[in-house]
Amino acid sequence: MRILVVILLLFIFFGLEAQKRSNDEFMLTPDMIYSFGQEYNSWSVTAGFGPVFMYADQSSYSLFPDQKIDFGPSVWVTKHLVPAFAFELQYLQSDMSGQEGNYGFRGDLMDVSVNGIAIINQMSARPGPINDKWNYYLKIGVGATLFRSQLFDVTTGRVAQRSQVYDSSNPNYVVLGYDAENPDEKTNRAADIVLPFGVGVMYRINNSFDVGLESMLRFSASDRLDNILTGATNDRYLFTNLNVSYKFGNKNRRHERWTYRAEGMDMFGRPRKNNVDDEIRQLEEDIARYEANRPIDKDSVVITQTLRIIYDQYDVKTIFFPSGRFDRFSPADQLLLGRVAIDLLNYKDKQLTLYGYADALGENEENMELSRQRCLAVKEFLVHELEIAPERIKIVPKGESDPLSPVEELSPRGLRMVNRRVDLVLE
Repeated sequence: MRILVVILLLFIFFGLEAQKRSNDEFMLTPDMIYSFGQEYNSWSVTAGFGPVFMYADQSSYSLFPDQKIDFGPSVWVTKHLVPAFAFELQYLQSDMSGQEGNYGFRGDLMDVSVNGIAIINQMSARPGPINDKWNYYLKIGVGATLFRSQLFDVTTGRVAQRSQVYDSSNPNYVVLGYDAENPDEKTNRAADIVLPFGVGVMYRINNSFDVGLESMLRFSASDRLDNILTGATNDRYLFTNLNVSYKFGNKNRRHERWTYRAEGMDMFGRPRKNNVDDEIRQLEEDIARYEANRPIDKDSVVITQTLRIIYDQYDVKTIFFPSGRFDRFSPADQLLLGRVAIDLLNYKDKQLTLYGYADALGENEENMELSRQRCLAVKEFLVHELEIAPERIKIVPKGESDPLSPVEELSPRGLRMVNRRVDLVLE
């Protein structure tokens, strides 16, 4: 248990050190920022040492071993692709043991895996090392475990025979990686697929060295590390280690995992799509389509024939009217009329013509008068509210003639709605 106490104390120390530095202010220098066209160190080699806890059918504990604790060394080589992601080749070697009831197992393993690493803080809203000293990461991979294992009788300490364990006449010993007839003679190791998964924290000492604490749970694809195949789950083992990393490369140059991602770059080191640029580009495209074929959009009804074609003019604005009695202009209509008034005030040679329309309901004479009243309402607002000279405004009531089309693209109700209007044409 001493190693666990040491690990805990070191972890607390690193945590306090990070907290102390959390208030330190520092300025980012160019060598600290990962950006396009710059060179950074990307390779490192790491050595670690720590306990290996076996979770097998022949283990009497659920978290920490209650008897012997096995320790093992590990070494791995890491290549960073970008600050947030890396891959590594890892080697682990350790004894293994466990005991449950009358039997236990003992042996050793060699573990080789290829792992992918994702540095958590490099994926945050402010990507980069925490206080320029800390990185936290997830690790997942795939590999192989090469092992030797013997099942033994706890009382005698001798390797168990199948006739003892399985109540059979088979005199062979319950072993893997040893001769079944002579358990002291080693043979080829047994092999199983292993899936490592874990977390870790690293602390930057300088441009050459880091220290870290890592814990990896390795899931075996089989259930035979302890020579017992009757468990509910496959065997697995936890390797927790303290480690030291040496970073290859120019000692005056930062390692990628200790850089801060530049603006305009995503976590994979690619140019990040700028949403503002996309919005501007979309707006420009919308404006171009609008100018090429100016539609009228009112109550979800879109008119596809342009006013530009009708009047042979570009600068045309439209006020729509509800059916029945007209009370006042909406704020949007008032804003539109204000823009027309500004044009008239700024350009003294311009004249405004108001073309009034009505839907096809009612008699023609009534519709003609209705369209004239709508034109007068617009003119009155421009004259009395916006101080436009009345002689600069001409009225042309059209009644129900010259409706907007094509009719087949509009419902009857929609057609009536869009033809209750006054078009304002500056000439």
